[in-house]
Amino acid sequence: MGAGVATAKQSAETRTFSSAAEMRDVLTHLLSEIEGDSNLGRRLGAAHVSYRYVFTDFDLALNISSSDEPGRSIRWSFADQAEWDPALTFEMSSEVANRYLQGRENLAIAMARGTIRTSGEASAALSLLPISSQLNACYREVLERHHPHLLLR
Repeated sequence: MGAGVATAKQSAETRTFSSAAEMRDVLTHLLSEIEGDSNLGRRLGAAHVSYRYVFTDFDLALNISSSDEPGRSIRWSFADQAEWDPALTFEMSSEVANRYLQGRENLAIAMARGTIRTSGEASAALSLLPISSQLNACYREVLERHHPHLLLR
């Protein structure tokens, strides 16, 4: 082996959550920010798709769906079983989730590598693409304010 290009896994900066409780706190801040941002919340809610994120290393799940309640664009639950059926389930470690939510982990590449596994309606993933950069920016702002040790440089 000569001097070559480092793989993404070797060169990626590692920033990890200390616990499931910390991850839940960060995600709760994120979802509250999304609801408070009328544009982002409206765009996410307008997708009318439900998602389930399973964070395999913490045995933690997050369920997100659009909301029919007046004044709410989305609803979420950390329950093992949500009140709604997800159209798409993403499974990943919390470390991969942190990179993905900061826009540092490409969904298609992560799926090909097996670091993010999906099940359900593949077309549901496409509804996230138009808002992914706005979602990533919102997540990074939450980290800057509340959990700067998780920021990737």
